[in-house]
Amino acid sequence: MYNDDAFATMLLTVPLSADRAEYARPLSTPEYSRMLARVKSSAAARLGALLHVDISGLMMLLGVSEEEGYRLYTLLHRGVQLTYALEGFMEKGVRIVTCFDEEYPPHFRARMGTAAPPALFFAGERALLDRPAVAVVGVSGVKTTPEVRQSIEGIVRGACELGYSVVTGGELGVSRVAASLVAELGGTLIDVPAGGLLGHIGEEPMRGLITDGRMAALSLEHPEALPTVPHAIARGKLVFSLARAAFIFNTDGKRGEADAIKRGLCDWVYAYTGYPGNRALVSRGAQPFRSLGAEEFKRLSARWKTAFSQQLNLFDLE
Repeated sequence: MYNDDAFATMLLTVPLSADRAEYARPLSTPEYSRMLARVKSSAAARLGALLHVDISGLMMLLGVSEEEGYRLYTLLHRGVQLTYALEGFMEKGVRIVTCFDEEYPPHFRARMGTAAPPALFFAGERALLDRPAVAVVGVSGVKTTPEVRQSIEGIVRGACELGYSVVTGGELGVSRVAASLVAELGGTLIDVPAGGLLGHIGEEPMRGLITDGRMAALSLEHPEALPTVPHAIARGKLVFSLARAAFIFNTDGKRGEADAIKRGLCDWVYAYTGYPGNRALVSRGAQPFRSLGAEEFKRLSARWKTAFSQQLNLFDLE
């Protein structure tokens, strides 16, 4: 299923245990990006060529220390463990997609460049990632008021009628309200949980949406890893990068929303003004909104037709 470059990418970056109890720590995205650049400029030329190189060879080809050479060698020789892990994931409906695979979402490369994740855990319908999408964002633990629920319904209803998928982070609260409405209104959902992918896709309405071919789920973390704040921050970049527009209903200020605006990970970012914590986002360039119905959603969507348009925000003036 995978070419040598993709298999080497998985060996180097994918955690094989939920608690990351590995003999060698997998490469982070920045580490992988730097190493890939070294490989391309070396005699190896291709990442897959490293699969048959010993420690001394890795040190010479990549110009790394003995300690780093040992780490890379150890990771590259997890083939048996990775094969068993892949079989186990596939039995549960989860596969791994790497930056060398045709299935890899092009949004991430376009938005994040070298910061795009080299590998992802994936479940559901891949074709949904090629459709235009809008994100509905909120953290768990914040009450969803009737006004908020009404606006979420307006967004989801408008998205369904115009053929947009809805992207969420999968948390309780805003994300689950949006997911339930997608299921009810016949739409399509893209969930990016911060951990616990296997458990997440086994819950309703997600399980039914996947069965119906109306959902895709992505995760940076091992499918059985617990959700954490660091996982949520990393996950947030994917949520924004997948969407043409994002509607933020609440935030704890720790999920990277301001950074997403600054880096232009999403063309259009809107912040609900009924939540005090969103004021900082508005000051950084998010477009304010208070209530939103399906018709207002459709009116706003006329602005999103140009892919990767540049949204003016205060960071552009620095």
